[in-house]
Amino acid sequence: MPENCVCKPPRRFWIGNGRLVLPDRIVQNGSILVEDGRIASVNFPCPGGAAPIDARGGYILPGFIDLHVHGGGNADFMDGDAESIRQVARAHARHGTTALCATTMTCEDAQLETVVKAFLEVLKTPTGGAELLGLHLEGPFFSPAGKGAQPVSEQRVPTREMLEHFIRLGEGHILRWDEAPELPNSDLFARVMLENGVMPSIAHTNGTATDAQNAFKMGFRHITHFYSATTTGRKINGIVHSGVNEAVLIDDNVTIELIADGRHIPREHMLLAYRVKGPDKVALITDAMRAAGTNETHSILGGRVGGVPVVVKDGVAQLPDFSFYAGSIGTMDRALRVAHVEYGIPLLDVSRMLSLTPARLMHVDARKGSLEPGKDADIVIMNGEFAVENVFVRGRSCLSE
Repeated sequence: MPENCVCKPPRRFWIGNGRLVLPDRIVQNGSILVEDGRIASVNFPCPGGAAPIDARGGYILPGFIDLHVHGGGNADFMDGDAESIRQVARAHARHGTTALCATTMTCEDAQLETVVKAFLEVLKTPTGGAELLGLHLEGPFFSPAGKGAQPVSEQRVPTREMLEHFIRLGEGHILRWDEAPELPNSDLFARVMLENGVMPSIAHTNGTATDAQNAFKMGFRHITHFYSATTTGRKINGIVHSGVNEAVLIDDNVTIELIADGRHIPREHMLLAYRVKGPDKVALITDAMRAAGTNETHSILGGRVGGVPVVVKDGVAQLPDFSFYAGSIGTMDRALRVAHVEYGIPLLDVSRMLSLTPARLMHVDARKGSLEPGKDADIVIMNGEFAVENVFVRGRSCLSE
């Protein structure tokens, strides 16, 4: 696997005097030993020869894994160049993200090709920040009525030729691809995804519960930014129909992701999804665009060339006419504070939704997502107010070294 997360050469060190967040409990005055970029042991005294790091009574958590992120640090994956990709990875690492899926958006095929090629090139070299797990293609197969801030001009129906072209181009690094299941050829879309080990996900849909249930039969098992550009019950031709949301909440086999910036999802919505689905079926995401981690008040959704102008107001990016949100400016440390401090979800469950659940969804939980011996030393140290103090990606500090 490419060492695309390198910050500093690995060393042997021990983190102690912290509240260690394990999968099933929080250990007071816990500790963790790191050797050669992996977790060697937990809750043992500092051995000779290991450099001690004092967590100062704060929290020691597994690194956050963001399944859905477009940009940050004034860069976006749609910029289509290697330095922008590295800039996003570094910006989010400063906020505790140790691994992420690079998310695209609806665009012309030629632009998407440029982005995919740039991503593959970056895998050969260090980013200095979060590890790049793979690509998440958001679009162009969306319902015009559910498009949100996605440009409608390039939205279309999937074809085998287009799908297979990009899967070949991605060389196995496309991990998930989104589609509105009411579109023609949804069965073809799901079939090609499953044939190639790509997760098909429902997104930007105007469909009904029946459309969603048909999609589940085709093999869709995940919902992109649940509640955001998904439907609820409504009248169609005078008859009440349940929406995608209701179909998702009653199906135990379907996983979801929630934008946890405190703007896209009201407290009651998040608590309902969490209580119905449980932390093993919910991943918290940022859906962040380029203004994340900056103080910009005007920005661009998508690439610098051809992107959509947005205004950052009230802690969220919006279209200039304020008709739609246009991506969040959230970071994963903010997601923790929103879900735990503001919404009251227990820290163990929030940690799972930020780390282990997304790791399982991307099939990297054998090496990431929890602080257990043998796993990558992806670690976040936070103080008592849940501000980031240090971040380690495979045992390499992205902040303090």
